Amino acid sequence: MAMPFETATYASVDIGSHTVRLLIARVDEMGLVAPVCVERGITRLARSFRTGGSLHEDGVRASIRVLGEYADLIASHGVKSIACGATGVVRRAADGPWFMEEVRLRTGLSGSILSESAEAILSAKGVLSVLPRNGMGVLTFDLGGGTTEFLRVESSSNAPSWSKSIFLGASIITERFLREAPATDDSLREARGAIRSALREVVGLSLSDFAATGNVPGSWELVGTAGTVTTLAAIHLRMAPYVPHRVNGYPLTATWIESLIARLAAMSLAERREILGLEEGREDIILGGALIVHEILLGLERARMLVADAGLLEGLLLDLVEKENFGRVELRTPLKWCFPTEARDRS
Repeated sequence: MAMPFETATYASVDIGSHTVRLLIARVDEMGLVAPVCVERGITRLARSFRTGGSLHEDGVRASIRVLGEYADLIASHGVKSIACGATGVVRRAADGPWFMEEVRLRTGLSGSILSESAEAILSAKGVLSVLPRNGMGVLTFDLGGGTTEFLRVESSSNAPSWSKSIFLGASIITERFLREAPATDDSLREARGAIRSALREVVGLSLSDFAATGNVPGSWELVGTAGTVTTLAAIHLRMAPYVPHRVNGYPLTATWIESLIARLAAMSLAERREILGLEEGREDIILGGALIVHEILLGLERARMLVADAGLLEGLLLDLVEKENFGRVELRTPLKWCFPTEARDRS
């Protein structure tokens, strides 16, 4: 590295449509980033949300409660600086700015509502930080509760060549089409139709752009991140407790995801809770999330994808560290993760 880093502790907070997450990490002079505290709380801000509407009262209360607990943890760890960003429904809600001011007043955490492009870039920064550089281009997607962010990075570039955010997430699809479990054939068909419609622009732009730049399917990797994707990997690995580094770079096939969708659709919520690797509290939205992942693979004509247990939360922290140390940031960070071997909550 060109210059040493300041040894300090930093924190990042991701206020999402389904969950609120915290990462506290210690950075040493060599740029090694060691997580010391990772927390998540399911708060469901996206419950019953429609674009331009207001955030759900229960979700607001739950989010502020969890964020208050995070503020206490941040204080107890002697954190130097904090990066806090809100996404998804907060960005689209009429009362999003009010909510962020309430967070500041009641917890002391000052955050910003991230733009679609900022969220995509920070998410990709987190994803790329845990994957080896293999000389291939990468198309990442960060599938959240309310939105999905896509971003493409060429193998020869350190800047994104294309990004897009769409109002499509596991919570949104579940709320609109998959409230019953087991799911009916009609509800599955309607959910798939809505997903395909939402993905149409992304799929068209991605495939035409790849063709225009001379890329062939084998020259780029599709990489997914966030709770649905890492949960799918944990189910495939039958992993409990969850160990994040085991899923970084882990492949999932469209064929296996399709078979899991059929299995999930036929189950009650109680039966889904018995699946090894399925995170508690995600049993109702995992089917909707899996359908989105499958439709992304089908639309982009991919037989498989890779998983990354890193995204916006990690990108926020890495971005913060680089700004404070060098006054600049890069998509492919010089910082290196030093993950503990013990289990921690998934990103």
